[in-house]
Amino acid sequence: MPIQPTPPPIIPPAPPAIVAPAQPVVSPAPLAGAWIPTPRPWSQQAWLTSHEAFVTRAQAGPIDVLFLGDSISAHFPTGGADVWQREIEPLGNVADFGIDGDRTQFVLWRVQHGELDGTSARVVVLMIGTNNLATSTPENIARGVAAIVATVREKLPNAVVVLNAILPRGPADGPARAAAADTNARIQSLADGTHVRWLDPGAGFLDPSGNIDLALMPDRLHPSATGYGVWAAALRPVLLDALGK
Repeated sequence: MPIQPTPPPIIPPAPPAIVAPAQPVVSPAPLAGAWIPTPRPWSQQAWLTSHEAFVTRAQAGPIDVLFLGDSISAHFPTGGADVWQREIEPLGNVADFGIDGDRTQFVLWRVQHGELDGTSARVVVLMIGTNNLATSTPENIARGVAAIVATVREKLPNAVVVLNAILPRGPADGPARAAAADTNARIQSLADGTHVRWLDPGAGFLDPSGNIDLALMPDRLHPSATGYGVWAAALRPVLLDALGK
């Protein structure tokens, strides 16, 4: 019987080479700071929608008085509706570009990206900085406010900027109150009395002991309807003068 040839050995295929997954390219974190313009990272789509609406309004035509800032500005037409309709609206074409929760860096980004363009605004009422108090130093908050004022002056050289002090916030002995006072002392020097006018209505929200009157500011941050009357009483004469009325 013939001898059968020995079959070749069965050699299993080599396992496929294991290729390590490519490491994602991690971009460096963007610079952050109270004075560095940046779009807001939270609720960004809603924030951008508001911004785009403001840009559209800016491009629609002349504005006499433009309010710019955070929730204190944003709530004025609704939270202080009677005061707004009686004291502010009759001043001419008035627009409110306030957004809840905004900080200096977000407003700076907004004014650098179209919210002033086309407005020919005669007066810009700036109220900003309170939302930076927990995350930034007074020095850096002041740098942010200065950058906003400089941008407004660049884009609207004929406008008057009414620079509002940060309103009192929290308990009289709390860190927010001290930080706001420190910031205000720094930004007051931005006012030249002509193109930039300083307005500090804060004392009107305090009782004789220095505590916030809860009838005027129930959460020690946002004015009530009556509280908006306190702001308007201080603001209206400045607006009338700036508008030549």
